[in-house]
Amino acid sequence: MRLELTNNAQARMLDRRIAEADIQATIASPDHLSPYMEKCWHARKQMGTKALEVLFTRDLVQTQILTAFWQDVAP
Repeated sequence: MRLELTNNAQARMLDRRIAEADIQATIASPDHLSPYMEKCWHARKQMGTKALEVLFTRDLVQTQILTAFWQDVAP
């Protein structure tokens, strides 16, 4: 499956120091996956002391990353 990054996602990845490999890992094996709004998905994967949150759309051909951000995990 092809991964496409929107301009917003690329900018946020640079700002937030998120690697494309981390996004791929989050989508491939999320700790939590749920529908988000009408046609989007929300995936979360814990990585060390933080969780990576990814919002994306998906069809048979590609996955389009809309945005990604780190979330602190409560101890």
